[in-house]
Amino acid sequence: MKFAQRLSCAVLLLLAGVFSLGGFVLVYINAADMLRQAAAQVEQWHRMQYYTLETQVLGMMARGEDVTDDALLESAMRIADFGEDGSQSGIWLENSDGIMLFSSLGAAAAEASASVGPIGVQEYYLRRAQGNTYLLLESTISAPNKSYRLRTLSDVTGVFVARDRQLARFWCMEAGALGVCALAIVLLTKRMTRPLDELYGASRRIARGDYSARAEVATQDEIGSVAESFNAMAAAVQKNVDALALSARQREEFMGAFTHELKTPMTAIIGYADTLRTLELDPEGRRRAAGYIFSEAKRVEALSGKLLALLGLAQKPAALAPVQMDRVLRQLSVSLAPVLGPVKLDLRGEKGLCALGDEDLLVDLLYNLVHNAQKAAPKDGMVHVLCTRAPGGVLLCVRDTGCGIPKEELCRVTEPFYMVDKSRARKAGGSGMGLALCQKIAAMHGAQLCIESQVGVGTRVSFTLKPAKEVPRA
Repeated sequence: MKFAQRLSCAVLLLLAGVFSLGGFVLVYINAADMLRQAAAQVEQWHRMQYYTLETQVLGMMARGEDVTDDALLESAMRIADFGEDGSQSGIWLENSDGIMLFSSLGAAAAEASASVGPIGVQEYYLRRAQGNTYLLLESTISAPNKSYRLRTLSDVTGVFVARDRQLARFWCMEAGALGVCALAIVLLTKRMTRPLDELYGASRRIARGDYSARAEVATQDEIGSVAESFNAMAAAVQKNVDALALSARQREEFMGAFTHELKTPMTAIIGYADTLRTLELDPEGRRRAAGYIFSEAKRVEALSGKLLALLGLAQKPAALAPVQMDRVLRQLSVSLAPVLGPVKLDLRGEKGLCALGDEDLLVDLLYNLVHNAQKAAPKDGMVHVLCTRAPGGVLLCVRDTGCGIPKEELCRVTEPFYMVDKSRARKAGGSGMGLALCQKIAAMHGAQLCIESQVGVGTRVSFTLKPAKEVPRA
């Protein structure tokens, strides 16, 4: 059973219980009031009969006459009320010897009276007979030599008939009211629990693998808050799943690229080594073959060094300290001198700038950025390096006017082994590891590489280091 159905049943049961109890109590309180009113009227009539007989007895005693059963019988016959409407009410008179002197009771009333002993001091007594209900009252009339019991019975069946009729009407009214309430409750609960159905549907879609599913709930209550939390959870799950998928794809691409990068030089090394082993070459041929083996082995060595550097950066954090940027730029100029060739280095930096960092890693980061810019064949024959103050610290920027990077490739250039133009990169001695190292080094310094590029115009790579107090010049 669905939650909306259970909620509807629970509310209906509660309403039915409350209505039934309230109606039952109300009807019975009303019936009790009617019975008290009837009892008061019957008691008044009983007192009239009693006072009439008692007055007769007192009159006889005052006149010095004997109080006899015949005299009481005659008086009882005079006051007896047989009921003009066919009522079963009447009086019953008995002496102290237990002899009934007079009875004006009908058959049903007589049956009801016969089954009841002396009532005594009870206020009144109810008795049913032949489908009717009678109210009995009794009083004692005292005479000099004996006493008499006067009992009156009055038919109060109408009170209970009215009570049963009210109950029947109430049950009909309650059934109708509950029917209307049931319809309203079903519609309301269905509307109120619709957000839960939305949540359930979204959770089922996510369970089937549709991580983009969301619960479209706009209520401003607890269910709305749960829906917002659910959507946030689903977004986090989707983000993690996408990250895992991306990581798996990158790992596969990494392994494929790494295998390919190793296969090419290893094929060349094996081929030239086999040539040296199996063929008789002249000195120039041997020298050429050995040169190819040497260059390809150096390429494998460089690739291994880059991988080790990348793994080393991932395993241990750098110890950042105040670094004088003038010194970093000088070391960079010295390191780049043998590899720039015809490309010139344009270094521009403000004097006295200090930043938090690792000097050797910063030199390596700038070295890789400048080396990449030099491979891009800048049109002006220069790689521009700028070091200046920035609102967040110290800005370092490497810019070239080379071939540029396509916009759709920018988000992947920092992945290991990823190369935009593989043939040109390998021809220039690249392995696709430089920018991956740069990104890792920048992250260790709390910075992020900002790469801006336009095909045919050039590339600009910048990052901002945290400022530090100036340190003494070396």
